[in-house]
Amino acid sequence: MTTHDAAQLPEAFMAAFNAGDTQLLEQLYSDPGVLVPRPGHPVTGTDRAAANQYLLGFGLPIDARLRHAYVAGDTALLIVDWTIRGRARDGREIDLHGTATDVARQGSDGLWRYLIDNPFGAD
Repeated sequence: MTTHDAAQLPEAFMAAFNAGDTQLLEQLYSDPGVLVPRPGHPVTGTDRAAANQYLLGFGLPIDARLRHAYVAGDTALLIVDWTIRGRARDGREIDLHGTATDVARQGSDGLWRYLIDNPFGAD
């Protein structure tokens, strides 16, 4: 699921998310990658995995569309429009969406991973 192209990282995230596998998602984060599941509340480590697991629990796919990728050396800024919509497993209607402002870093192995995953970056 990892990628050698920063612009492909959102697509790799979407594939891992839609596979429903938290472990695959975790492979897409650098150490110590940060997820901001709600504005002003960054989490990392097991809290990050739990936040992603919560979203996976809806049983709905994510659609992620890269708007811009700006790369400077081993750092990239990714602007991504995303949505999670539909009827969750518990019957609730879900309509989550946003424009992410994500920061990715290229590791010594050449693979890109999220350093900061900020799905509500415009808020």
